[in-house]
Amino acid sequence: FLSLLTFRNATFEKSGAFRSSYFNGVVSFQDVKLLDQVDFSNSTFTNNSYLSVSGLAFDSDKAKILGDRGVIGQAIYLPNLAGNETVLRNLVRNFRSLEQIADANQIEYKTEKLRLQQLKQKLNNISVIRLINLTWVADFLHTSFLALLLLLSQDGTNFSLVFGTGIIIFAYFGCLFWLIDRVRRLTPKPVIPSRYEIFCMVTSYIILTLSGVFNILQSASRPLLTLTAIALILVPLPLILIIELYRRGRYHDLMDSSYFLQDGSMRQLRLLITRLPVVPEFPLFRDRYTPIPWQKRWNWLNYYDLSLNNLLKLGFNDWRVRDQELPAIISFLVWYQWGIGIFYITLLIWTLSRTIPGLNLLIYLK
Repeated sequence: FLSLLTFRNATFEKSGAFRSSYFNGVVSFQDVKLLDQVDFSNSTFTNNSYLSVSGLAFDSDKAKILGDRGVIGQAIYLPNLAGNETVLRNLVRNFRSLEQIADANQIEYKTEKLRLQQLKQKLNNISVIRLINLTWVADFLHTSFLALLLLLSQDGTNFSLVFGTGIIIFAYFGCLFWLIDRVRRLTPKPVIPSRYEIFCMVTSYIILTLSGVFNILQSASRPLLTLTAIALILVPLPLILIIELYRRGRYHDLMDSSYFLQDGSMRQLRLLITRLPVVPEFPLFRDRYTPIPWQKRWNWLNYYDLSLNNLLKLGFNDWRVRDQELPAIISFLVWYQWGIGIFYITLLIWTLSRTIPGLNLLIYLK
């Protein structure tokens, strides 16, 4: 089929087979009534073709749309959300009953994209009365959150995108904590890292960030916009605070000691989901914590472990920020990543539970 193929307003009383078909134009199933299954297995949809299903009705328990896993969901198209909510729910139910989770997730992703489009139109057509009464704020927050959710995870359907985002955040804060902890001042007595440590940290940061960016470029539908959203979360506020930190200068006691402490009582991979980034007040617990050992050649790896601890609440050591002679800006930056980590863990678990069948059950099993 090299051009438009339309079945508009048709009723499929019996099954229809389009197996191994080639489509180079729009396949219109607009306002079609299905009483039996329609099979698109092994079919090819070019970049110019899609399956338009606006107003499609599943009028029988036998009604189904069949197709190749990961292909048919991509080919389905709807122009808007209004009037098609039932169509989208039926399509999700259709693919879940066929155990085609990727296609069901793709339909839900398209549903949220249409919802975002609807919210944007609503904000663009805001009235003067709503503007004065501030009733548009809820719509604005909903739109912003949904847009961010779609950019960073495609509504929880793209694990590769979430993973790439996590690598960038992990590397960024690891390098950031290393910078504010190791590069203190140049005069009168320099407190800076060795050339070897600088080389290892900068090289590892570049490699990790490029791997995350490459992952996003490969998996995101709008990679540049996704990278812009990540940059807006990570760069402006920490950059302003770091500039202010170095403008003030640091001249206090404990200048030759790290701002970050580790619990050296155990060296093992630990899940620290309930951990807060502050030193406990109970003396017996405080005695366990010692500053990061700057004199070790592998010292720079500790900052990545600290970043992993804050982001995924997972690490080889329990890292905390000290509470003596500590600039408030450093404490804020640690809490800032900790807050981002709560959102990221939620997004990661949600995405895994949607993309890997049964994982949501395994979360509760030990």
